Amino acid sequence: MKKLIFVLLALSAFSFSPISFAELSLNDLSFKQEDLKVDPQALKIMEERHSKLQLHQKFGLATMAAMTATVILSGTAKDNNAHKIAGITTGLMYWTTAYFSLSAPKPEGIKDSGSTQIHRALAWVHAPLMVLTPILGYLAKEDANKGKESKGIVKAHGGIATAAYLSFMAAGLTMYFDF
Repeated sequence: MKKLIFVLLALSAFSFSPISFAELSLNDLSFKQEDLKVDPQALKIMEERHSKLQLHQKFGLATMAAMTATVILSGTAKDNNAHKIAGITTGLMYWTTAYFSLSAPKPEGIKDSGSTQIHRALAWVHAPLMVLTPILGYLAKEDANKGKESKGIVKAHGGIATAAYLSFMAAGLTMYFDF
């Protein structure tokens, strides 16, 4: 019904308008020809940025799924290698996701604000945790293979992995809400 009303309003605007849209020029709209020129180098940079950030978003969503699977499989870590394989997959996807963000060119004058600023700030939380988590996981698995109980920071593998998971999920969710 809304579409029908929109179409009817659009048709009435065309039929009763004293000036047809085909007759409008850039000057009628207060644009000058030099205002519409695009710097080819700037356009190339923005296209590359757009492409890489689109890949960052897609890999980020896939990484969220892989990370969730890794967390779910954490209970099987001592029984088989499913958690380990999921963790390695998650790590590879995570750093691929980070690569696309970090390698996207950022034109001068663009400042992060709102959700993007929060998203980037959370990266400073989850990135170091994503370095630490697999190292501690490896050490915890080594302890388990030797029949030893993990001690010290190695014992905190699960807690550190949970913090990485929650901060990464929060970073992803910030991009769906406009702050």
